[in-house]
Amino acid sequence: MVYTVKKLSELSGVTVRTLHYYEEISLLKPAYHGSNGYRYYEEKQLLQLQQILFFKELGFTLKQIQKVLGRSDFDQLAALFSHKQALSTEKKKIGMLIKTIDQTIKHLQGTIKMKDKEIFNGFSQITVGKGDEPYFTAEALVLKNLKNPGAKQDKALQEKTTKAGLEILNQLVDCMEKGDSPSTEEVQLLIKKHYTFAEQFHNLSKEVYKALAELYTEHPAFRKQLDSVHVDLPKFMSKAMIWFADHNLA
Repeated sequence: MVYTVKKLSELSGVTVRTLHYYEEISLLKPAYHGSNGYRYYEEKQLLQLQQILFFKELGFTLKQIQKVLGRSDFDQLAALFSHKQALSTEKKKIGMLIKTIDQTIKHLQGTIKMKDKEIFNGFSQITVGKGDEPYFTAEALVLKNLKNPGAKQDKALQEKTTKAGLEILNQLVDCMEKGDSPSTEEVQLLIKKHYTFAEQFHNLSKEVYKALAELYTEHPAFRKQLDSVHVDLPKFMSKAMIWFADHNLA
């Protein structure tokens, strides 16, 4: 089916003015212009607009979205799986926060007595910057700073990357089993390697790296990556990453 800009606006909830702006910056161009001067959009453009809206929901700027969608190796299906995982996690968090709200209401009404730590159930946040700057969840911060979300990696390169990452993790397990603390020189040298390794996938800063460290202990999907190597690795590595960030990153 073909849609005019007005019909697409009604269908998607995106204003006509915004759709015009997306065309101006070459983020979303119509399939074609009719002889009457109207813009016409087909299924391909509808799916592209859907991707734009998904990335906006995840906190990406228009400039970042342009860069992602403009890549020759952008894989729409892979991006959708990534969006699904992020939104599923967010759904669980919202469910926990609703439960915390319900419990707090009952607590204030005097029907139950909450423990102090239960007041903060469902919150997984870190401070970005200083003073009164806004808060972002660790997951949102990490996702926002992915270098190539949705990119399809060559199989051989993927295997090589996985092997390199696993080698670092196994060496960290060796240190952990020897009784080294997260701050020892040997562990920190390995974490430095991990930081360089992670730079392939993330635009890293002190805040982003600490957010990634948080996800290794708090986020099921991230924690699973390390659990499969050693059950105690997530906690150990998270502490080592935070120590590295606090002592080496500005």
